[in-house]
Amino acid sequence: MTEFKGDVLLEDTPDGGNLVIEDGLIQDDRGFRTAVYLSLFGGNMDDPAIIESNQSWWGNQIGDKETELRSSFQNVICSLPLTTKNLQAAEDAAKKDLQWVIDKGIGDEITVSGSIENIKEANFVIKVIKDGENVLDTTFGVEWEAMSNGI
Repeated sequence: MTEFKGDVLLEDTPDGGNLVIEDGLIQDDRGFRTAVYLSLFGGNMDDPAIIESNQSWWGNQIGDKETELRSSFQNVICSLPLTTKNLQAAEDAAKKDLQWVIDKGIGDEITVSGSIENIKEANFVIKVIKDGENVLDTTFGVEWEAMSNGI
């Protein structure tokens, strides 16, 4: 058996994230995709992450300010209809939620590009660039209507 390293590997699904299990073992994420996923989808859906709020994620109550999750992105996709304007708001929120990647020196630049796939779905391409190289290039799909209806 190999030593487990990193976070558990999560894959995004239309109704949330699932652990990746292969050969009966939970797989690990040796990069930081799971950390990015949790930054975007790991907060409390009722927390707008704009001001200090008692609606923040329960785990924030046991940690410190540096490690708290307050997902502006999740709040946008859960509370606003899927429109071009709100797609831009979600992109901006994702960049805000991922600022820690730059603050920690993991990347120099973050790009977020959203696209509306149909009336219920959007995709977000997240790229993290460090020293001119992509260190993360991943896509998260969102069933926007399902998120907005709390499903």
